[in-house]
This record gives sequence, C-alpha cells and structure tokens, in this order.
Amino acid sequence: MRPWLRRALLTVSVFALSWTGAIAYWHDSTRMPTPGELAGAMLALPLALLLMLWLGKKLLARLLAGPALAAPGLAAPLEAEAATPPAAPLPLHIVAATLRMPGGATPSELLAAMRSRQARPALDSQLLDEDGYPLLCGRVDGIDEEEQQQVLAAWLREHPQAGLASEPFPFNPEDVRALALGAEVLAELVDEALQHALSAGARASPASAPPMLRLHLLMPASWSAAQRQAGDAWLRHLAREQGWPAQTLPPPAEAANRPPAPFALLNQLAGHAAPPQPPGLSIVLACDSHLGELRVHVLASQGQLFSASQANGQIPGEGAAGLLLAIPGATAPPDEPAPVLLHRAATGELPQGASQRGPADKSMLADLGRQALAAAGEDAAAGIALVSADTDQRANRMLELMQCAGAILPQLDLGEQVLGVGTACGQCGAVTTLAALAMARQAAADDGAHVLCLSNLDPLQRGALVIGPRAKNSHGTT
Repeated sequence: MRPWLRRALLTVSVFALSWTGAIAYWHDSTRMPTPGELAGAMLALPLALLLMLWLGKKLLARLLAGPALAAPGLAAPLEAEAATPPAAPLPLHIVAATLRMPGGATPSELLAAMRSRQARPALDSQLLDEDGYPLLCGRVDGIDEEEQQQVLAAWLREHPQAGLASEPFPFNPEDVRALALGAEVLAELVDEALQHALSAGARASPASAPPMLRLHLLMPASWSAAQRQAGDAWLRHLAREQGWPAQTLPPPAEAANRPPAPFALLNQLAGHAAPPQPPGLSIVLACDSHLGELRVHVLASQGQLFSASQANGQIPGEGAAGLLLAIPGATAPPDEPAPVLLHRAATGELPQGASQRGPADKSMLADLGRQALAAAGEDAAAGIALVSADTDQRANRMLELMQCAGAILPQLDLGEQVLGVGTACGQCGAVTTLAALAMARQAAADDGAHVLCLSNLDPLQRGALVIGPRAKNSHGTT
C-alpha cells in the first residue's frame, strides 16, 4: 500500500472514531453539546490524537535508529571500519551477474518473481520429516544427479586430489547438486568474460592477450578442506575447458579454514584492485545445497528446522550465484552496456549469534546501512529504490531487516520495496547473499537507480553495500 494512502486512511479512521465516540456519548447522556464541546470533540480531539501518533512514531524511529550499544565486542569492529579509510575509493564494476535459484534461472526472473510474490518454497516429495511428511524447501529443478556424479567421478580418477580418495565417491548427492549448479553459473560468467575480453582485444589489438581472470569460488562451508579444494579444482578445469587460457587463470589462493563472507571478500577485491594493478576480471561465485537427508536431520535434531511447531526454523534451499567484476577505472568495450557500480561494503560482527536466546542488537544493521550509503555518495540515500537482502522468513531476521529499512529509508514501502531472497528460496548460506547482490544489480541496471543490499542471514556477520546505477559513460569510468 502506498505511504500517502496509508496516511489518508489513518487520518480518516481517527476522525471517524472520534466523532462516533462523541456522538455515542452525547446520545447516552441525552443532552445537547455546547459549541465548545462540538469543536473539541469534532476537531481538537482527532487532531490531538494524530499529533500523538506522529510524535510516537518519530520517537520509536529514533529509538530503533539509535547507536549500537557501547560494548567492546560490538563497538570495536564498527570503530575500526569507520577509522580506517578505504584503500580504493572507486567502486568495483559489475560487468555481469547470473544465478540458478528456486525462484528463477536468471536475476531478471528472480526479481520479477519476487516482486510479484510468485517465488516461494514448496513442499518437497523427496525430503521427508521423521513422520514421513514432505518438508518445505527450495529445490532447483532439472539437475541430473547420476550424470553429474559419473562425470565428476571420472575426473577425480584421472586427477587425484590431495586428501580426497576417489573411491568411494567422496561427495553426497546434495554436494553433486551444488557443483552442478555452480558449473552452470560459472559457464555463463566465463562466456561473459570471453565476450568482454574479445571485444576489448579487438578494439585494442587483434593479437592482444586476454586479461587475467581471477576465480574466487565459495564452496559450501560444511565441506572439508579437501572437498573444497577438489570442488575449486573441478570448476577451474571447466573454465579452461570452456576456452579461457590457462596462463591467464591464476591458481587459487591458499584455502582458509572457513570461506570468507561475501561482503568481506568484495572489500578485499576492491582494495587489491587499486591502481596500478594490471587490467583483469574477477569472478565471485558461490554454490551450495542444503537438500540432503543428513543436513535436514542435523537441523531437526538441533530444533532449527522449519515445521508447523517450529515457525522460527530454517527452510533448506540450494542454488548458485555469481558476479563478474572489473577493476575500478577499467575501460569497457564501446558495444557493451556500461557496468553497474558496486560500492564499498560496511561490515560488522555481532558479539552473540542472532539465533541464540536473549536480546540481540538490531541497530548494527542500520548503522552499517548508513555507512554504506555514505560510502556511495551524498545522493545515494535519496536515490535508493529497492532494498535487496539475503534475509529469510525467520521472525527475528525479518524484524531486523524491516527496522533497518524503516529507520534509514523511511520513503520506501516496506511491503513492496524490501525483498528478502531467503524468504523465497530458502536458506543457502553465501549463495543467498550473492543472489541478493545479483538481483540488486539487475534492478539497478533496469531502473537506473541505487539499490541497498543488506546481509543478516548469518548468525554473526552483518553487512551493507550500495549497488548502482550504471557508470556515467559507455567506457565504464565514473
């Protein structure tokens, strides 16, 4: 509902209630009101009630938007972020984005489905609870698990991976689904990178070598280090098979114990992309699937699986999403549309998981949102036309998202212009976050407006950044 229409209905309702109450009182008292009583009941009383409602709303907004608690564990990350100036003030450029999610096979499909409220989890006949009833989840159709497993098993036998035996097959069915989805998204992004490189090379020199393509592949957090390394090697193999030269495909960095959070990784890329770095492209991709019997059993045993008796539980999902990024100031081919801008992210960490019992601070996300708007420029807040978040259906996450959007972007319609990918596609970790970014990139490109991206799906990590609009000219410079 439009904000002006809600305000008009509220005003009419207050006047109607005041008048109805006054008339009923005079009717019961069987006496005629004086002119002063008429003026007070018919005009002064409803205006006073509306004034009290307006003041109460302002006071509530001020309380919700107040500064974060000055606890050392919470204040330190925010103060460090504010005190340290960004290494590269120029935004990254999003050349392309794609995804495979239950709500759509492209960012435009997912955005349209979410705006029309057509994307939602469904009962799944392949996943059953302990009583044999179908579970609510987000499944991507069209994956041939047996064929994918045969291809991957043959590759593992020919290319043994350290710490990972090829027999028995070291991946579960949901792991195979995750790699299949990741392969589809990677193929599209590599194709976009090839077209981008060929267009730029033809303009510069027919014999020019393609730029460096850096792959940042976020494997499922539940995998072992050996599994993540094997999955990374498999997807890199597919990129080379698709035609990208091996000499311009740098080897992966040393694997960390846990994959980095997407917003933190993007900030790292922005810092490393500061000139004088040679021209290059980066692909950030995540793939995962929570649609496995073991994963569902673990969630159920911990009381974290969504059900009729556990409305605040998680809905399992799956998918893959990725971004093709160019360094700031890179020149885009003239026949390509200008890239969409991705500004520096503001990130923080809660001292206590949002899923734990007890009070959780909900002002951090709003503080990070203000920092992200400031990083995008003075006009960003007024130009925000959409909020794209990785938020799922859990009440505490939705309340945090709506409080943040209402506090820093009061002009938005919270029911129409705030979209949570997790509510439509289920829980899928970093994939859900990158899908929200891909959807935001699509909205920014279509509407020529800024989009605020928020992340609060993780129990501890929080983040905010601004995407869009397109660069000012066809060469991708700002």
